[in-house]
Amino acid sequence: MDVYMIDTPGCRIPIAMVNYSSIKKWKRGSCGNRAVYLKRVQDSRIRASIKEKNIRKYLKRTSKYKCCYRYFQRSTRPGFEHRKLRYTECKDLKDSELFLLESDFINVQCFEVNAYNKSHLIYQDVYAFCRKINTTNIDKTTKQKRKYSVLILGMDSMSLSRFVQTMTRTVTYLKNNFWPGFRGYHKVGDNTFPNLMAALTGQNLSNIISKCSKKMDQCNELLIWSIFKKSGYVTAYGEDYLQLPDIFSRDYLFRRSPTDHYMRPFFLKGEHEKNNHSLLCSGKVPSGQQLLDYAYDFVLTYRESPFFGFFWMNSFSHNINNHPQDVDQLLEDFLNRLTYTGVLDKTFIVFLSDHGIRFGEHRLTVESYYDDRLPSLFLWIPELFKYYYPHKVKAILLNQFRLVTPYDLFDTLYEISELTNVTESERYDYSSRHQSIFSIISANRTCQDVGIHDKWCSCHKLYPLDVEDTEGIKSVYFVAGRIRKKIKNIKTKKCWSCMSLGLQNTTRIHFYFDNNKVNLYYVVAFSMRPRNIFYEATVARQDTNMSIVGSINIISPYKGFGDCTINHEDRIFCVCQKNLDCRINSRL
Repeated sequence: MDVYMIDTPGCRIPIAMVNYSSIKKWKRGSCGNRAVYLKRVQDSRIRASIKEKNIRKYLKRTSKYKCCYRYFQRSTRPGFEHRKLRYTECKDLKDSELFLLESDFINVQCFEVNAYNKSHLIYQDVYAFCRKINTTNIDKTTKQKRKYSVLILGMDSMSLSRFVQTMTRTVTYLKNNFWPGFRGYHKVGDNTFPNLMAALTGQNLSNIISKCSKKMDQCNELLIWSIFKKSGYVTAYGEDYLQLPDIFSRDYLFRRSPTDHYMRPFFLKGEHEKNNHSLLCSGKVPSGQQLLDYAYDFVLTYRESPFFGFFWMNSFSHNINNHPQDVDQLLEDFLNRLTYTGVLDKTFIVFLSDHGIRFGEHRLTVESYYDDRLPSLFLWIPELFKYYYPHKVKAILLNQFRLVTPYDLFDTLYEISELTNVTESERYDYSSRHQSIFSIISANRTCQDVGIHDKWCSCHKLYPLDVEDTEGIKSVYFVAGRIRKKIKNIKTKKCWSCMSLGLQNTTRIHFYFDNNKVNLYYVVAFSMRPRNIFYEATVARQDTNMSIVGSINIISPYKGFGDCTINHEDRIFCVCQKNLDCRINSRL
């Protein structure tokens, strides 16, 4: 008997579990020994604690040292706002000293002092706190209104299957506290950017490109945190692992802070990799832990005011070498601590991801086809909302087993922002193809209904074919031929060209029919030499005619072999080689 993630007339998604328990666990390593601790003791005051035993481990020649602290923010120099910082003067810091919190991010430096009173840096660390902005006007305008705060916690590349298998403590917490989990939450694009932008703006990728490319500051008004800001909320956005090119990078950089509190300067200052790239640190603490601590401080600081916080963790889960297990207890502890702040009665908490694992040996199995397309989505419903809107709660519970998209999540967030202060006529005019999960989603809903491209739709069962099947192998040859043809037209940097690739092995061939049993599709995975690069593609077949559905995707790790291409999108098809005649000419 077949078992399904969701089983509705419009969409049947089989249960297909990638085995994440077989992944080799590396020793986590350490970000170093923290010698200086900072703790908020009042709303606006910080107390320092210098551990003499720890600081002496950093001393090399003498026993004399001195420490200081300074604040840092993003640069105001035009053109450098997103990648440079500015600092205040470094003030002396003593053990047990109490000082005023003047800005969110603090850098502590300690220096060894020699007999000639000359000093050199031996220790530095970074700390993040939320310095409360003036909320007097916000509190006045919202005092008589029942507003619900929103906290969004995201993890990159966390399919529902991966989450359940690797973060067992957090999963148990969610189950025991009755967080609805959405089995049919489905990605709408390939990578992080289209899926998160769909959730944050309600817009598809083509609209985002036309409206936001190279002008994110003007585009910021489309993002959900700006909508909450207009409704009287304090806002925050944080994301670790800044070297990743996923969300707001390249053509989508913010040159001004998009929210009231913005963590980019913090990670710009402190992030560094350790332990063979498996551990990302900010100062002496893992980046993901710094992010969670800041998120908690944000909630605590504004627990009496309406707030919207979006915090995205890449470092514990971005690729198969990262280990979500390392953040499992941290996240469970974070959620438990929130219980004691009193905010859960009036705060929605969304835990979500963007997609599953997209690269690596686990992508060679057919189960990974579904795993990639089904990210995690869980929701904490505040007690006050349950009391005032029982019919909406019933809809949420039913929608756990319906096809749900990031577009629906945007509509849900938008509805939260308007529950108390926006009339129906003031609603944003977005496509009716998506809706809030506070209303019952139709069981007849299909991928086509909600704008999920055929390439990404997983509302079907894949049937296996032998890798030497006469008809199936034709689709493999067809895709390989398209890749070779594409290579001939790739533009590269001077003195470089792309090698010709040849078909090496066919890994798997599956097929399925559309809902009407009319169109036949093949899903194929294969490798090409000389670099043993694996690709996956979907091929539509009508009689003898074949066409590629959507994009051809690389499913093996990209290791820089195509960095000579001019266009970023071409790099996965190009194995770069240096032109020898160009070397000869350069010597003349």
